[in-house]
Amino acid sequence: MLIHSPQPWIEVNRTDDRHFEGNLENWRAMEEAVKAGKVRAIGVSNFLQEDVANIVDNGTIKPAVNQIEVHIDKVPMDLMNYCKSLGIQIEAYSPLAHGRLLKDPKINEYANKYNVSPAQLMLAFDLQLGCIVLPKSDNIAEMKENLHIDFRINDEDMEKLIKLKERDQNVAV
Repeated sequence: MLIHSPQPWIEVNRTDDRHFEGNLENWRAMEEAVKAGKVRAIGVSNFLQEDVANIVDNGTIKPAVNQIEVHIDKVPMDLMNYCKSLGIQIEAYSPLAHGRLLKDPKINEYANKYNVSPAQLMLAFDLQLGCIVLPKSDNIAEMKENLHIDFRINDEDMEKLIKLKERDQNVAV
């Protein structure tokens, strides 16, 4: 069970109000569901570092996961490292960047180097960052392809891919 956003969706990235009390109230209700045996794990989605800290500092159960957008074009490394330091798993939603990078020449160059599809390269990238990946497809061939990530991007290429774009290090949404 996840809290989908620390802010009402209409306010995301438009206000400084982080709704700490409301999130904590929701979190405590989710903790009760765990204690009652109704759910096994609880987590958050789209939470920034200060949102995660609010839950960790004031709750009794640490989030199992923070589900955030992570892909080659968006690597919030500071947030990811913070969550990892607390033992919170990162789940990458939209690891294929909503499909917009699948035809990017630089991504294709790296995919060709490893003899894989751009999608496979992007999924391997997130997996090597330690993320759980959550790709979306309704195409059976693509789903099968997504299961075959049997290669490793070398460290030098990972560093180059991480640095491809300017990145805001603490943006989750």
